[in-house]
Amino acid sequence: MGLMRRTLRSLFPSGYAWPLAGQFGQVIDALSVSLDRARDFLRGVLTESNPGTADDTLPQWFDQLGITYDETQLKSALRSRARQAFTAVGGQSKSYIESVLQLAYPGVSLTEVEIEPVNMAGVGMVGQMQTTNYQSWIPVSAQDGTYPVYYYRVVGEVSTPYDLNGIQNILDRIAPLTHIAVFDVTVLGITDTAQVGLGVTGLAEVGKE
Repeated sequence: MGLMRRTLRSLFPSGYAWPLAGQFGQVIDALSVSLDRARDFLRGVLTESNPGTADDTLPQWFDQLGITYDETQLKSALRSRARQAFTAVGGQSKSYIESVLQLAYPGVSLTEVEIEPVNMAGVGMVGQMQTTNYQSWIPVSAQDGTYPVYYYRVVGEVSTPYDLNGIQNILDRIAPLTHIAVFDVTVLGITDTAQVGLGVTGLAEVGKE
């Protein structure tokens, strides 16, 4: 017995004056079916109105949020990415950007450029530094004696190459446009065999009669 059917039947007092059998009971039951459908519809509206719970409208959510939808991914992972993109507002501190990023990719973090004052040329820090003391991940093109604070490093582990695009999509939405990401992320789904394939090369029997 459905919720609406039980609710409607409970509205009638017990006794011979209100028999809920026969045609009268069938009318009540038919009405309860319509109410159940309306209830399910409203519940579906609430579900689809949130990218973190949506199912049928999830591709539309991805389109509206400007992120790539991959139907081969698990719905739970897609919902997590959509919820993260929907709730992110951008323009925040490193800790905020990192926390938003880790909603979808908990194994990923950010590293900022760190330059010690002792590496600077001149007491006033006029923008020149020793070119031998850059962090190794800073691009070679930026190791020219300048102060490359407009770079930041993305480190950690993800499951598939698709996740790298997902990270970039998130950073495009919420990271400062003045900063450039340098990716140093391990893709667990890529192995030696997955990268180059398997094959047999150069085997032959020589000198046998």
